Amino acid sequence: MVHTDQTVPRPAEGAGGRGLDLGVTGCVDAVEVGRGGFGIVYRAWQPDFDRWVAVKVLAADWHGPSRARFERELRTLGRLSDHPHIVTLHQAGRTVAGNPYLLMAYEEGGSLADRLAAPAPAPATVPGAAVAEPPWAAAVAGGIAVAGALETAHRAGVLHRDVKPGNILVSRYGEPKLADFGLARPHTEVPAAGRRVTASVPHAAPEVLRGEPASVASDVYALASTVLHWIRRAPAFTADSEADLLRRIAVDPVPDLRPDGVPEAVCVVLERAMAKDARQRQPSVEVFAQELRQAQRAAGLAVTPFVLGAESTTVPAGEPTRPRFSLTARRAALAPDLTATVARPRRFRGRPVARAVGMLVAVASVLAVAGSAAPSPTGRVTVPAELAVGEQEVHASSDEHTVTVGNSGTRAVRLTGVVPAGPHGGDLRLTGEGCTARDLAPGQRCEVRVVFTPQEPGVRAPLLAVTVAGRAHPLHVRVVGAGRLRPASRDDAPPGRCYDDAFQVGPSAYGHAGGLRALSVKQYWSPGCRATMAYVWVWQQYRDTAQPGGGTWLLDLAVRPETGDGGARQRAQGQPHELWTTPFPVDGGCTVATVTLIHRLTGESMTATTGPHCG
Repeated sequence: MVHTDQTVPRPAEGAGGRGLDLGVTGCVDAVEVGRGGFGIVYRAWQPDFDRWVAVKVLAADWHGPSRARFERELRTLGRLSDHPHIVTLHQAGRTVAGNPYLLMAYEEGGSLADRLAAPAPAPATVPGAAVAEPPWAAAVAGGIAVAGALETAHRAGVLHRDVKPGNILVSRYGEPKLADFGLARPHTEVPAAGRRVTASVPHAAPEVLRGEPASVASDVYALASTVLHWIRRAPAFTADSEADLLRRIAVDPVPDLRPDGVPEAVCVVLERAMAKDARQRQPSVEVFAQELRQAQRAAGLAVTPFVLGAESTTVPAGEPTRPRFSLTARRAALAPDLTATVARPRRFRGRPVARAVGMLVAVASVLAVAGSAAPSPTGRVTVPAELAVGEQEVHASSDEHTVTVGNSGTRAVRLTGVVPAGPHGGDLRLTGEGCTARDLAPGQRCEVRVVFTPQEPGVRAPLLAVTVAGRAHPLHVRVVGAGRLRPASRDDAPPGRCYDDAFQVGPSAYGHAGGLRALSVKQYWSPGCRATMAYVWVWQQYRDTAQPGGGTWLLDLAVRPETGDGGARQRAQGQPHELWTTPFPVDGGCTVATVTLIHRLTGESMTATTGPHCG
């Protein structure tokens, strides 16, 4: 690690009032230095201790789902913050206004992400100076140091789930500190069926992006990805679109660092830790760190200490063995710290009809592979007999699926159209089509890309109709899938009987700013309570563009009758990013969910309203 002399000057005597008053006793001159998914981080001065501190204040509704995340971070940091490479927690409490806060050590070196985004320092060229360490050496040493912190968390029963350069802070002495345990979870808990997971896409393991639960292996992957980013000053995988980035993470090999002078031994360790198959990675963070230490020895470098904190093999009493809240995940515009929503496939319950749906989808998957080259009666054009798209939440779009059309004949054929068809044709949407109005030469192929968006729960079987010039009837690809209801728990619904059985009804509605989605609003229905409720989420790309100027906004969310008065309403101001209304009992008629966002600095406003739900 490299020592830095960067310091933040203390406030001048009698210079009070230059910063914010957070309402935290003993803290003055607060200045915003960062913000996360549900909190704002300030640098504040503590005169009694003659030091700067970092104060993380909860920005969202204290009674909402953010409370669970905040309390989880408090418990986790309290147990682990004595580790030299985990940010130190000094105290916790509530501001005068009632907002909960964490008061932590302020790391003057900023985040690793900030450092990597800055231009690389020029190498020393002083005659007679000692030979500098190779550029990769600091990254490997830092990775070993953070590995000690991460292994300590694992032995305490906690997965970090979001290791990335932005969550590694640097002290004034150049020491890395693992931070932001807001997404941490006990890894002994039983994953909830169908829950969502949050991941920073550039550093998330492929299985996490497929919706599988996080594990020690996924934390190993994220740490290795961070070290690789540290070495090359760029993420392992980048792309111009979210879909391309997800594809590259899933299939592309790890970038080869050998041409940049990184030793073979280091490359092998990183490549193993970032294997697509989690079973091929190191079995623990400790093994990953020891392999990096061996690579240091082989290169003739000083070996970085691997420091473990006090071990705990049990999760303290009070930690849930099954989560009450699902983890919230959101798709955002492509950015270095892009987050994505991925849904782990939710198994059908054990009812006979549900089992039959699961069996049908499984069988269709086999048929799709076996029949992918089934010849059409013409003997020239070939299309898949079936395409299995799996199970998908109602009104939510799947990933893209590709259908390949080929010409196995001896003459060119002309394709005149590719369209969704059948009773469930509305479940399919074409996202790419390179077949229509072109001549397909013998042996040539073309591709059609489709997205599956089920409109109802249960088995779905839309058709993809491919028409060929000179043929009376189109060729059909039978698309086999299923829809499942989206439970309110997927959007971190508050506790309560009416939320427990609620599911989304109708598609989400969106508000836009600058041509991009800025918020989404959904309507949920509780059959047990016969009540509706509304939920809104402010998208990350809007928060990223709205927040640099310090702006705040007002959210006004309501669920109400389509005609007439009444309903349930909830308002929040500051930087709220999600909000629920209370349940609104419905005796009959139709209801809609509506939201209005007003930016307090610019006056910009937007409104979105769902379609009606008629109970």
